[in-house]
Amino acid sequence: MNDNRSVQRCLAVLRAFRAGPGQSLTTLSQTVDLPHATVLRLLNTLQGEGYVRKEGTRWSLTPQLLEIGFAALANTGVDDLIQGSLQALADRCDGTVNIGEQAKDNVIIIARASSATERRKILVVNLRVGSSLPPSSALGSALGLPAAQWSIARYPDRRVTTVGIALFSSATRALSLGLSINDEDYDAARIEAELLPLMRAERDQILRLMHLGSV
Repeated sequence: MNDNRSVQRCLAVLRAFRAGPGQSLTTLSQTVDLPHATVLRLLNTLQGEGYVRKEGTRWSLTPQLLEIGFAALANTGVDDLIQGSLQALADRCDGTVNIGEQAKDNVIIIARASSATERRKILVVNLRVGSSLPPSSALGSALGLPAAQWSIARYPDRRVTTVGIALFSSATRALSLGLSINDEDYDAARIEAELLPLMRAERDQILRLMHLGSV
């Protein structure tokens, strides 16, 4: 078997666990569209390395995969100073701030901070560091935009608006900055007059802290 193909298939199997723990061999094979024997061989290899476990006829990921996840987070360049800066902006605007990084088909949240008010809300949005958002999201739409432009996404059911701006763009990496706020607190005029200047100042701060060039 071609080594590159093996890696691709192994990653596909790992991604299949997004559906949750306790996956059967049949379900995994159907999800990744590979023969049972191929998937079983990959699972046995992953089990030998400690990344999956088998309980009866069901397979699940193990916490050992967190080693890779934490290593990936360390390589994003987001440290405590940047996290503190994001938190200050979230508290000032009483909202949630995200940094997104372009992935193959979406944008991945690599840093996130929410104000105390947002954290106390009963309505919980299932987003966290590592979550992916579609290209149509404010974070996705902002990737690669000119520095003076911004993207916006509205969620009337939650009475939330998210504004996004490009953070950094190069041949190998693209980052965006997003701010989600309550519609009751910010109309369109206030977003443009108050939030966008704060977000652009935050962008400058993050670029300095991450030692990146200009957008």
